[in-house]
Amino acid sequence: MTNLKELLTLKLHSLVSELNADFSAIAFYDPINLEFRWRIAIGSLNDRYTSIVVNSSKGICGRTLKTKREFIVTNFPEELQDEALEFPILIIEELKSAVSVPLLFQSQLIAVLLIGQRKRRSFDALEIERMKDAAQELLQSYIQERDVEKTNTEEKKDIDTSALSLYFINEKKKRGKNLEIMVLDQRITMLSKEAQQSLISIFQLLFDRAFEKENNFRVSVIIELKSEQQFAIQIETKTHLELSEEYFSRLADEVRKINGSIEMVFDNVRTILTMIFFLSQLVSDQLWNTNPHSYFP
Repeated sequence: MTNLKELLTLKLHSLVSELNADFSAIAFYDPINLEFRWRIAIGSLNDRYTSIVVNSSKGICGRTLKTKREFIVTNFPEELQDEALEFPILIIEELKSAVSVPLLFQSQLIAVLLIGQRKRRSFDALEIERMKDAAQELLQSYIQERDVEKTNTEEKKDIDTSALSLYFINEKKKRGKNLEIMVLDQRITMLSKEAQQSLISIFQLLFDRAFEKENNFRVSVIIELKSEQQFAIQIETKTHLELSEEYFSRLADEVRKINGSIEMVFDNVRTILTMIFFLSQLVSDQLWNTNPHSYFP
């Protein structure tokens, strides 16, 4: 997605030059986590803007989301004295005046475009209209790149099989009726290669222990939707699975490496292991970690 980033960067450069501004940036909205992140900036004092995470109800992005129209600050922080801390981008970039406009797709906010000045300035109606035009240009560039990415992904579906899927296929062939696997949440195929390898390591630990002594040991694996942000992996054995404290600790360490949680419940009849993971932390890095249920990041 380097080409898209370069294209957006060029458009921001052009806008800064055309409006004779000190600063310009674009923040993308994450509707799952309800937050904004600044992804590209021109004229920044440093790269601290990349570490800003803004709640969807706060700051200049939150105001733009609420009204879905431009938001203007002429004299910061004086005119927003009681709320100044909610505008970190204005603080760290030392901006006195700023205008933000929304990037809207089918009435949904996708991103926010910001222009700023480090001295007091009143942006006139023509300048704001130019910003709106620039926002549409940025949006169209993004949509076109997403369409290309989707087409490329669809063309690869027939020849690409994820490492995790191949692992499940091979394990199923090896274990036969003793292993049941149900992948109900197909988002797992979008995980990064590193995340899939980590999950394979976890399954190997469990399968090696489950099948090491008994040929007829039965294991059921269900991968399902936990929430829009999470997926769950439940592993159930038909008889008690003995896991020493040391072995379980090793397993838990592997789960925590990819920011997951694990819980084990067992009795004399069966053992149930449940692992929960955040999808957004494990997906492939597509267009700044794009949410799979959204067109945009």
